[in-house]
Amino acid sequence: MGASARTGACACYAGARTDASSEPIRFARTRQRDRISEVYWRPDGTTVLVDGVSTARTEIEIGAVCPPNTSVVCFEHMPVKVRFHWVCPGDQTVDSKFVCNETNFDVNLTVNGKLVFSADGTRITAAGLTDNSVRVPAPPCKNGYLIGWVINQADAPIKFDGLIGDAVIRGGTLTSGINANSSTAVTAYRGITIQANPGLATGDPSLRLTTPTTTNGLITTTADPITNGRSLVFDGGPGHYQAVTGTLYGDVKFGRTSGPGAVLNDTLLVLMTLDVRSNRPNSPTFVPLEFFNESKALPSSTDPNFEMLTSTSFEFLCWTQVSLADIPHPGLGTNLTQQYQGTRKGIVIAGPAEKDPFIGINDPAYNGDPNGLVTLIGLVQTNEGTPANSFGERWYIVEMYNNSFPIPTRYVPFGGLPLPPT
Repeated sequence: MGASARTGACACYAGARTDASSEPIRFARTRQRDRISEVYWRPDGTTVLVDGVSTARTEIEIGAVCPPNTSVVCFEHMPVKVRFHWVCPGDQTVDSKFVCNETNFDVNLTVNGKLVFSADGTRITAAGLTDNSVRVPAPPCKNGYLIGWVINQADAPIKFDGLIGDAVIRGGTLTSGINANSSTAVTAYRGITIQANPGLATGDPSLRLTTPTTTNGLITTTADPITNGRSLVFDGGPGHYQAVTGTLYGDVKFGRTSGPGAVLNDTLLVLMTLDVRSNRPNSPTFVPLEFFNESKALPSSTDPNFEMLTSTSFEFLCWTQVSLADIPHPGLGTNLTQQYQGTRKGIVIAGPAEKDPFIGINDPAYNGDPNGLVTLIGLVQTNEGTPANSFGERWYIVEMYNNSFPIPTRYVPFGGLPLPPT
C-alpha cells in the first residue's frame, strides 16, 4: 500500500510555486507505477534561458519502462497512453462554490521513451536537437497538482507499472543584488507513483478492451455515490489501486525572514489530497500540525537545553502551498521562526487529515468514514535568499515520509473515465 519511489500505473506531480501505478506499493522504496501525481507548477508565461533557448519555468517529464514481473511482451515503440488531469485548489468563497477546477488531456509515449511538457501551454524546444516535447493545455490556475494514469486504446485505465517521471521548477528573474536580471534558483522532485493490486495482471496498452477481468489488466472503476460518475478507487482491493496514507512526517527549516545576515529563508508546506471530486464542490481538508525541535543534550532543571512542541493546524481545498509564516493564518506564524524555536531545524507531523461536513457540501469521506479521514500527500520547500528577491535565489524540495497506515479513498475526475459495459 502507499506511494513510494517506484515505477507505477498512476502518478501525481504534487506541484509548488516557483515565485520568490498498480502493484502493492511499499513505502520509501523505488518501483514503477501505473499512476503518477505531481504537486505544483507555475504557468505564469515567464521563461528562463536553458540550453541556449528560452524555456518555460516548469518542465514536467514523463517516461515509461517495461513493468517488472509481467507476462505482457514489451516491444520497440510499444505505445503507452497516459490520461492527465490538472487539478486546481478551490477558493473558499460562496461565489466560487468551493469548486476545485480541472482540465484533462492525453499524452502518448512509448516503452523506454521520454516526453516533456510545460505548464503554460507551450512546447519546450532546444536548437538543433530532435524534439521530444509535446504541447498540452495550460491548467486553469497557477498552482495545483497533476495526476495521470495509464489507459489503453479504448481509454480504459489499466495496470501498467511502468511510469516514471519528475518535475523541474526554475526560479524567476531576480530584481536586485549581484545576480539581478538573471535566474539562479532551480529544484526538482520525482512524481509520486502509485501501483495497483498485485493480483491484477498487467494490462496491454496497445489493446482496446473495456470489460475488466483479473487477466486483462483493466482497473475496475466504481460509481461515486454522490455524483454517480466513474471513479478511481485507492483501497488496495481487487482491480483497484493501492491505498495511500493520511499522516506525514517531514524535516523543516524554521523560517528566518528578517534579522542579521545577507541570506535568509522561507519554508513552505505543499499539501494535497486525492479525496477530490473535481469540477465540483469539495469540503476543506483539515490537517493538524505538530512541530518539534530539541537541543543536542537532554533537558534538565539546571541548564537551558530543551525539547519543544508547537502545535497548530491548517485547512485547504484540494491543494495548498503555505509558508510557515502563514500558519495558521497569514502573518500569524510567528511561533515557527528560528528566533522563537531557538534552532534552525526541526520536524513536522502533519495529520491525520480529515474532512468534516461544511455548509451543506455533499462531499463525504470514502465509504462514509465516521472519522472523516482522508488522504494526504506532501512536500517541504525551502527558499533561501534575500527579502528583496522574495528569497528566490535558491530553493530545494524534499518529499515527506508517511506512517504506512492506508486510508481508502476514491478520486472522482470530471469525465475522462469510460462507462462500464452494459
